[in-house]
Parts: sequence; C-alpha cells; structure tokens
Amino acid sequence: MKEKLTKNFESIKVSHKGREKSNDHIVMEESYDLMVNGTRVASLMASPSDLKELGYGYLLAEGIVESKDQVISVQVRENEIHAFVKGSEKIGELLELRSSGCVGAEWGKEEGQISVDSDLTLTPGLVFKSLQHLRSNVYDKTSGSHSASLISETGEVLTKTVDVGRHNAYDKVIGKALLAGVNLSKTILLSTGRQSAGMVMKAARAGIPVIVSKAAPLSSGVDAAEKTGITLICFADSEKFKIFAGHKRIAT
Repeated sequence: MKEKLTKNFESIKVSHKGREKSNDHIVMEESYDLMVNGTRVASLMASPSDLKELGYGYLLAEGIVESKDQVISVQVRENEIHAFVKGSEKIGELLELRSSGCVGAEWGKEEGQISVDSDLTLTPGLVFKSLQHLRSNVYDKTSGSHSASLISETGEVLTKTVDVGRHNAYDKVIGKALLAGVNLSKTILLSTGRQSAGMVMKAARAGIPVIVSKAAPLSSGVDAAEKTGITLICFADSEKFKIFAGHKRIAT
C-alpha cells in the first residue's frame, strides 16, 4: 500500500486583489525514534514512507555499520525503527536528537580517515540529463519536500525517494540501494538539498563518489568533499553546474 505523504489544509490567501479561501496540500512529517540494539541513537522527523529503508540507510550513512552483512534486521513498530546489528562500537557516540534541519553524527574526527576510492567518470551531458530524476509530485503539490536519487554511470535510475528532510532523503535512498545490492562506488547521488558536511559524509561513508545538487554547498561540505575525495557538484540546473571538489571525475 502506498503511503500518504500529504494532507489537505484550508488557508486564507492574501494578495493585492484581496482575500480568498485556498485548499493546500501540505507535506506530512512524523517523529520516529531509531533504536539500535535497544539504544535510542536518534529521533528523526521524517515523512511516513520507506521507513525500513531509512533505518538501513542511517546505519550505513552514519557509520554504525560498514556493510549490509552487519545488519541482523530492521523492523518498524509504529513510531519506532528497531535495528539490530553485529558488533558496532559507534552506538554510544551517536546519542543525538536530529530534526529535518540538523546535521548528522560528528564528522570532524572521520574526515581525514575516509577516502572514497572510485574510478568513476562522467560527462557534463549526463549531469544535465540526470536532474530530471529529481522531479517529485510531492514537491509539485507542496513545495515542502526534498528529493534524492541514485543513478548509475550510464544514467539509469537505481533508487529514488522524497522526504521532508534532506538528510532523511539521503538515508532512504542509500538504504534502498543497500537492500537492492547496488555497487555504490559506481553511482551518482542526486539531491535537492544544501550540501553540508553532514550530507557529504553520508555519501563518503556509503562509498558514493559523486554528489550532484540543485542547491548550494556549505563551506563545511566543500571541506569534507575535498578531504574524502568526493566530487561535489552544486547549483545544478538545465544550463549550468559548478564543481566545488573532485573536478577530475568530470570529462572535458
């Protein structure tokens, strides 16, 4: 069954012509506690969809596990996501409260230790063409959601998702890929969100070599991309894009 992601609300629209009643689609969000081996490691404000995938993606993207093999199971129980994993030492470090606007786990200690090793190269044409895969009916209705997609080196869509939070969208799309057995070292991660260190480090921990975003980078995001070897492309639209790190992966 397809999850409901929007809810209708009435509003009063005020313009220079006066006032009128309006009916609006508003994107839904709910609070979910992520439990790892019985310990709450995060409280997430997320759209009520792809919650199992959100759990899997968070585990990998926040460094709790390094592969799917470490995950025993992920179960959704009402507003709790219960993950059971083998021998992770990071659980105690990840006691945090994260909303749709916050960064994820600490990255400063890791940025010099993680290096994304991939020989992936792509053309500017593929970057431009890939942006179509960020289109979302939910965003068209609400203007309040983020999209994320993973595409192959040939431009094939591998996974895609929407969420109220850009971090959650990354976790969900990475979780979908993890469950599908996708080789992440040969993928491009597409995003509608700003690229902070927290966002870039999610891709780095997952081994994704290229990020393409329609939005702006933050200084911490550029620093993280440079130190982990990720190609960071931002301000991408149908006419142009800017490469802030890892320009050698983009063919001339």
